Amino acid sequence: MKILLLEDDIPLNKAIKKVLEFDHHTVDTFIDGENMIEAIDQGYDLYILDINVPRISGLELLDLILHKNDQARVIMISSNTDVQSLETAYALGCVDYLKKPFHITELRAKINRLKLSREHLASTISLKVESDPLAKKERRLLNLLLDNLSLVVTYEMIENYVYENKRMSMDALRALMRRLRSKLSDDIIENIIDEGYTISTISNASNEDREKSITQKMEALEEENRLLKLEKEVLLKKSTTDA
Repeated sequence: MKILLLEDDIPLNKAIKKVLEFDHHTVDTFIDGENMIEAIDQGYDLYILDINVPRISGLELLDLILHKNDQARVIMISSNTDVQSLETAYALGCVDYLKKPFHITELRAKINRLKLSREHLASTISLKVESDPLAKKERRLLNLLLDNLSLVVTYEMIENYVYENKRMSMDALRALMRRLRSKLSDDIIENIIDEGYTISTISNASNEDREKSITQKMEALEEENRLLKLEKEVLLKKSTTDA
């Protein structure tokens, strides 16, 4: 996944980046909300935002990101224990929230859950020739369509995400779409004239063992996250008792 991280605690910023890159993610980091704004449209799969950062708060940036793309996935992190901040973040549309201090494994579990959700949808789609895999832009276009299932993916969204905010000609997009469609076993992509494309339905004829495996992984991640929260509560109680 291509991830944008905004965290003004430099040691934590570096630690998160190192761990996520170890998990084979691409991570761009920022410590200042204002400096991050120009990068918002660079085709990120996920945004991880600290609420309390210099100049522009994470909540303001969350609102800006979702105003540009209401299907963007954003995880908020903060040392703020104010319930109102949590309610505001969820009301604006973040997909998850972490309170400091947290174990980085907890963040990894949340990211893996989002990744598995997409992989579950992708697992229901088959290629005509398995030995002819999707190229980078073809894969990013399919992922964008899956992330916005049953919604119209506009030309602007494709330019921002698939072409990473570089200029996209309609001829290039049509050629890319032809290549993608030619590799898929089923004709699932619909052209919405003068707007973009959509995937409205996906065949239910998927491999049952593969679905079971994905479900088991999701359950394992949920259990891991639950145990981490319990561990954090125990540590917090211990620190309070010691004080």
